Amino acid sequence: MTELPCLSPWLTGAAYYLGKYIVFPLYFGKITITGQEHIPQEGALLVTPTHRSRWDALLVPHSVGWLATGRHLYFMVSADEVRGWQGWWIRRLGGFPVERQRPGRQTLTTAVQLLLRGDSLVVFPEGKISRDGTLLPLKPGAVHLALQAVQANPELRLHLLPVYLQYSHPHQPWRTRVQIKIGSPLPVRPPVGQPLRQAVLDGTIRLQTALAALGESLHHLV
Repeated sequence: MTELPCLSPWLTGAAYYLGKYIVFPLYFGKITITGQEHIPQEGALLVTPTHRSRWDALLVPHSVGWLATGRHLYFMVSADEVRGWQGWWIRRLGGFPVERQRPGRQTLTTAVQLLLRGDSLVVFPEGKISRDGTLLPLKPGAVHLALQAVQANPELRLHLLPVYLQYSHPHQPWRTRVQIKIGSPLPVRPPVGQPLRQAVLDGTIRLQTALAALGESLHHLV
């Protein structure tokens, strides 16, 4: 049995309040969040945000995490960062290591097990930060994980949740403004009558289309 991340609810809860009432008000000019009514309250959730900055790892929980849903989020974090004292904190806040270039079997198993347990997992489907704000072609990993989970348990209630983050400046200096738009959840079902590879491709295109539509609906920040 894979050992799952040992998230600390009280440390994570403290981090949410620290961000909401101290860090974000002091640093950002304005944070606008829309679409929180779309967040499913039950079942497993694979949150799939755009990736524009290191701030994303804090702003995604702020918009769809514990204060919004009562549920904590788990993250895949670069293995280089999950070391020593910093690694101890990251693990207690829901992070677990992944080798970005070649994710190991244990990492992927951990992700699937979290979904099967009914947790909320964050995966950035672009695979890297897009500094110019354009939506990059999505990697298939997020959809592949979701389909693996529903294949393991066809009764699992699982959704992909597209989230679009937009900053008023590509390098996010002090007083940057942020828009976060949460889209309608995309239900994930076991593939029927088609190979897994084709189901992954179709699901990735569907997610790409949903994220692109969210981006087009946002007001341009200048």
